[in-house]
Amino acid sequence: MNETSFIELLGYSFESDKIKSFTKEYKINGEIRIQKNAGGYIYQADTWKEGDTISLTFIGNKMYSHNYGTPINTLDNDSDELIVSEITVDNNFVKNKEKSPIELPFSLELGDSKDLIFNKLKKKPYEKSNSSYGYSWWFRFDNFRILTALNEKYELIWLRVMKLDKYEIEKENLKKELRQQNKNIKTENIVLLSNFKSKLPTIEWTKRKLEGDDIFTNESINIIEKLLIDYINQLIKLTSKKNATTIYNSVKKITTSINKANDKLQIIDTLEREEICDFINQIVRKTGLNIDSTIDLTEDWREW
Repeated sequence: MNETSFIELLGYSFESDKIKSFTKEYKINGEIRIQKNAGGYIYQADTWKEGDTISLTFIGNKMYSHNYGTPINTLDNDSDELIVSEITVDNNFVKNKEKSPIELPFSLELGDSKDLIFNKLKKKPYEKSNSSYGYSWWFRFDNFRILTALNEKYELIWLRVMKLDKYEIEKENLKKELRQQNKNIKTENIVLLSNFKSKLPTIEWTKRKLEGDDIFTNESINIIEKLLIDYINQLIKLTSKKNATTIYNSVKKITTSINKANDKLQIIDTLEREEICDFINQIVRKTGLNIDSTIDLTEDWREW
């Protein structure tokens, strides 16, 4: 199977001839574990069982259509049939030291060094993290992403391909077009930005503290409030320079600053998270930056 057909399995129905042929050829487990949400829709299903070399992950048609768009094919669009959203290849390379029985995307091979991975994928990872097996490196493409799992020697030991959802694609398109948005940044919006100093979420926090909410202290409220006021002042300066890219990138700094503060303060719960997210997203949009209303700019970096 070539790399194109391997990745193009994403978006196909489990009932399609293409997936049925694939599961038969590679002896993929036919017993699918299904998980449904409170509404009865399938949000996760998979074929994985111990020892599998290849496993498929699905999402029900109803949620797939909402998160990813129209599937490539379905037999009955009114049903919640399973649509492929992820494919994992794991030949237990750490133990077996054997190549994958299926051709991997971009001619990757289990055991490839990190330099080989870079050369074959022709890019660097957009995200790295440590894991129990070594390292997880993520590579993003137009409609999918690849998770490469590396051991302590930085050798590829398994990988996963995943469909990018509509939200992720929209964010990628936004970043590609940022320079074109310089014309949308308006210096007259500086007044609107200044007005946000009277709309800080910490104002509501102070009210809740006075009403007996003991999650807050005056010190913790003041720390977050100062970060947000400083951020407003920063956005005012960036807006005067009319640079959409620096305005977009500023979200990472304020979000990670709040991460660091909250690690010590522990005052951000569900309501506070919603208030801060709304505040940051609103104020960034007030610079003139044109951002789809479904995008939460803080999501990639926040830990609260």
